[in-house]
Amino acid sequence: MLYRFPNLVVAQLTRESIQQAIANGITAEQVIHFLKTRAHPVMLKQTPVLPPTITDQIRLWELEKDRLRFSEGVLYNQFLSQVDFELLRNYARDLGVLVFENPSKRVMVVTPEGHADVKRFWKRQKQSS
Repeated sequence: MLYRFPNLVVAQLTRESIQQAIANGITAEQVIHFLKTRAHPVMLKQTPVLPPTITDQIRLWELEKDRLRFSEGVLYNQFLSQVDFELLRNYARDLGVLVFENPSKRVMVVTPEGHADVKRFWKRQKQSS
């Protein structure tokens, strides 16, 4: 809040202020509803009361909190050939333990629970070749 007068409040909405509100359990829709119900009488005569760019941005800032999902994993890289990478990747995928793959860089990540099985499979493959 920047200023507070008897009939006027001046505040600034920022990404950080909206994300802090969301972290405290306030939804984007609640923020928008609050702004609409406390808008200046001149703004209330307009349709829509709040500019769509404002409401859209508040909703986008809320969506940012669920954009990333963190999980533990074991990184496999430095494959000598694309065939080796694809063999191990396909095995991990079939087991359902593949978390991430980047074939162009020959990098993959498996779950910690699947690491032992994938490692054992890779050792068997290297011994048989």
